[in-house]
Amino acid sequence: MPGPQRTFAENKRPFVDDFQRTLPDVSLPVANRQYRGASPGGGSWSTLGPADTDYAVVPGAGVISLTTDFASRHATLRDDDITDVDVRCVARFDKVPTGQACSFALSFGYQDTHNSYRARLSFLTTGAVELRVEKEVSDTVTQLASALTLAAGVPAGSDWTIRVRRKGSRIQAKAWRAGSAEPSAWSVDVTDSTFAKGRVGVRALANNGCTNLPVKLSASSFEVDAANWEAPPTVTHGDWVRVLPQPFDGTWNDRLEQTIRAWAGSTAPDVLAYAAMFLGGAPAVSAGSGPAQGKQVLGEAGYGYPDPQGYRYEGADFHEYMDVGWTFDDGIHTGPSSRQVGNLDCSGYTRMVYGYHMGVPMAAAQDTSKERLPRKSRDMADYAPGGADRPDRRHQPARRRPASAR
Repeated sequence: MPGPQRTFAENKRPFVDDFQRTLPDVSLPVANRQYRGASPGGGSWSTLGPADTDYAVVPGAGVISLTTDFASRHATLRDDDITDVDVRCVARFDKVPTGQACSFALSFGYQDTHNSYRARLSFLTTGAVELRVEKEVSDTVTQLASALTLAAGVPAGSDWTIRVRRKGSRIQAKAWRAGSAEPSAWSVDVTDSTFAKGRVGVRALANNGCTNLPVKLSASSFEVDAANWEAPPTVTHGDWVRVLPQPFDGTWNDRLEQTIRAWAGSTAPDVLAYAAMFLGGAPAVSAGSGPAQGKQVLGEAGYGYPDPQGYRYEGADFHEYMDVGWTFDDGIHTGPSSRQVGNLDCSGYTRMVYGYHMGVPMAAAQDTSKERLPRKSRDMADYAPGGADRPDRRHQPARRRPASAR
């Protein structure tokens, strides 16, 4: 029904990818193998150059193998519209290079392999480590600041962190060795507006003439502390979705009219308001009473816990998000799942919104009574309760499929 106009918006959410998965999945045909998989931030990694087999993930590390010199390897998150960002990556090389240096860079404002910003650590044959901040435009590299020597005599296997913060045209960067405190000041603080937006990711390179290949770069953590899209997605409308306490049977009466008239102009949370309360960045809210008293019932939701390849298992129902067991109207009790706390799969999300928050009765599993909301989406399409639009369903609406969580 019509109501006051409102706007829903969703922006990026912070996340840490610690690469707790195994890729490629050797059980799949080579053409279907994924080498970096999904990130906890909701996106997926894209790898480029020169061979797919140069990339892998083992539990705890995203690995880039430098098997040839003078050929960059890129791993980026598939989001081309990030503008302001605060991002860091922790990585190490397994060898001190000989002949020529190797480098590990945190890419940002990445357009393609020929155009990007990067904060780059050069690991020299002497064991020295240098920080450079540069941009590459159509393969032409420009230093945005003078190179800084950060350490000397660094052994193989030493973890280093690169952090970049970009706000508007201002670019700040620093790097430090694991075991030492993060420097309070930025090593580089410059301005440049060549790339207004772009991906973030990792770049690795063995300089022309490196003689002890292969050299492996292992990234143990990639963290996005803050990020903005160039234009955060928004939806503005004046449509409000309310739910009657009982299915509409086709009979209009004074009581029903009073209920619907009371909704006019109301800003009490409706279906869409509750649905938006599980988006990224939504604040946590706990129940003050009832079966879920003291448990979180609103707030940012994931989809499921990750499988060994980093993809999310389905199966998180509304009560598992809340970490409580639930006894349904049909008498069946389902316990909580400690691994699914804070998660909602597609039908679990629908049940959380329409069922728990809007009061539509729910069944523990499949239910054909047309009086309760079933557990699975395909059953909801045929048996969800509602209004009387079909002659064979006195208490049912026209067929509809509730919105999914992701």
